[in-house]
Amino acid sequence: IERMVQEPEQMRDADTKKKEVVQVKNDAETLCYQVEKQLSELKEKMTSTEAEELKKKMQDVRALVGGDVEDPDKVKSKVKDLQELSWKITQQAYQQSSAEGGESTEEPKKEEPKKEEPKK
Repeated sequence: IERMVQEPEQMRDADTKKKEVVQVKNDAETLCYQVEKQLSELKEKMTSTEAEELKKKMQDVRALVGGDVEDPDKVKSKVKDLQELSWKITQQAYQQSSAEGGESTEEPKKEEPKKEEPKK
């Protein structure tokens, strides 16, 4: 009976590790997809150096998750680096586009009339 209790506990640790590896892999692949989409959408708004840097970090992440993931923490670290760079570049691109287009294409905003509440 003790053996029957111990086996599932031992397998639980292995299952937890497998689950973590799968989650890390999925997160990495999702981020790589988002970065590819970002590269195509914002290619005019980012420098070639930034694009190359993003591509290199994305390739590093894909190389890690391409086979069996032995160290999920290493993958998490690479994903975090890629994510931070991606956010930084996206933020710069949107700031640049809002600075360029904000003055000439911005329509005057209409204020909604305020509704007066009836006095009791």
